Amino acid sequence: MIYENEAYYIKKAALEHNIKKITLVSKVTSSIVIFLLLLEASFWFFKGTGGNGLPIAIWPYILLLLFNLICYYFTEIKRIAVDKENLLQMDRLIGMYVFALMSFGVLISLSDQSAYNHLMIYTLIMLVSCSFFVLNKRQILIPLGTAGAGLSFGLYIMHGNSPLYQSQMLYLIVLFPAGYFLSRSFYHSYKCSVIMQAELRNEVEMTRKLSKQLREANRKLEIQASLDPLTNVYNRRAVSNYIEYLENKAHEEPYYLSSVLLDIDHFKIYNDTYGHTNGDEVLRKVGRVLSDTAEKYNIFIARWGGEEFAMLIVDVDNRVNKICEEVIKKIHHLQIEHSTSPSDRIITVSIGAHTQRVCQKKDIMSCIDYADEALYNVKNNGRNAVGYKIVNNQRLS
Repeated sequence: MIYENEAYYIKKAALEHNIKKITLVSKVTSSIVIFLLLLEASFWFFKGTGGNGLPIAIWPYILLLLFNLICYYFTEIKRIAVDKENLLQMDRLIGMYVFALMSFGVLISLSDQSAYNHLMIYTLIMLVSCSFFVLNKRQILIPLGTAGAGLSFGLYIMHGNSPLYQSQMLYLIVLFPAGYFLSRSFYHSYKCSVIMQAELRNEVEMTRKLSKQLREANRKLEIQASLDPLTNVYNRRAVSNYIEYLENKAHEEPYYLSSVLLDIDHFKIYNDTYGHTNGDEVLRKVGRVLSDTAEKYNIFIARWGGEEFAMLIVDVDNRVNKICEEVIKKIHHLQIEHSTSPSDRIITVSIGAHTQRVCQKKDIMSCIDYADEALYNVKNNGRNAVGYKIVNNQRLS
């Protein structure tokens, strides 16, 4: 099964194909009819047959032209749509159309025609119906059988059991099965084509879905590979990638960069006192605070190593102090007990920050090194504070 209902899909595709072909057949048969009428009129005019009128009956042709005009209006101008609700009605409509088309062929063939073969129009209409439309057995057998019986009866009334009638019957006996097998051959070829297209469409859709899932999985893996599993902030690998991005940015235009390094005060003593399991929990809580800060200010934050974290802030606008003080305040509000800390009775952090103008690659690592020096000074002067320095603080033009 290609779809949940393969028969429905094939029938819908066939109906849409047939509706398009009705427009084409209406144009073609109308053109043929108009050409024949003009041809007969020209013969009649140049022969100068007087006022006896055309040698053919015009009214069947006029009816066929009107029929084609109506069909063209509904299929091309009004554009009938095929859906699940009207599928059966449209299927019957196609059968009625083919029946009507062949009936016009019979009607024209039985009219008084002296300029060409009596069965030419019927033959053309029948072959067009069998080779243009995707018809099931019922849709082709009913028109063929009804039209054949009507044509045979009409020809017998006109010619009796004459040699002409017998030759016409022989022609029709060959024509009917030829038309039927032509129709069935076209139906099966079209069905195979539709199934193949549906299978190809399914494969393309499945490939698209798998590609999307693969991209999503790769994106998740890439994110996971860039995150520290304990604190859920970026890791050193992500830092390296971000520094590479900053280096490329420096080649395009100068910018201001702030480097912020944060260290949990007396973390080794905390681990020795409370154990590494509680130490990991402290790292997780500090990580959550920093993650919230990164999301709020749209800045890059990573675990630099051990109990140390790094923040890299591009194009700062006097907000580094605010960010650092906010981080210290939030960690203080965690109220994580640290009874053996020489600085305080709860977990605190020390922060070193540095801002400078980045014009070339070496300025980035220089900024980080200066932040590290600032952090070292804070730790040597009592901890639980922010050390921040700005150099080259002229505005960028």
